[in-house]
Amino acid sequence: MSRFTVLFDGSCSLCRASVARARRFDRDKRIEFLDLHDPRAAIRFPQVNHEEAMRLMQAVDTDGQVLAGVDAWAGIGLHLPVWNQIAWILFVPGIHWLAAKIYAWIARNRYRWNREACADGTCGVHIPQKPQ
Repeated sequence: MSRFTVLFDGSCSLCRASVARARRFDRDKRIEFLDLHDPRAAIRFPQVNHEEAMRLMQAVDTDGQVLAGVDAWAGIGLHLPVWNQIAWILFVPGIHWLAAKIYAWIARNRYRWNREACADGTCGVHIPQKPQ
């Protein structure tokens, strides 16, 4: 069983690509990646708020602690060979603040960059509409 579970938005091509990249480094299967839209996610991790998880990636450690956004990403890095040598830097206060801002901006805009993958309109609900 994995020590660390990452819940990601499987409807987001950027999120799927990030997971695929991380899986390539995870040869020892230390991380479980679970699509947030999989019905098992809510059953296994009731402490994860679905709406919050749609805003920022969530990860759950073996103690049930939920990490979000850049903290989840840093947690992924700490579990992967090579990445674990530099992931700690995301916890340095000034760097953490900046990384959190950058992560939040990317998360807010991820569907804008993937409109082709969302041609059926399923991602449209996640793109903020401009006031008329």
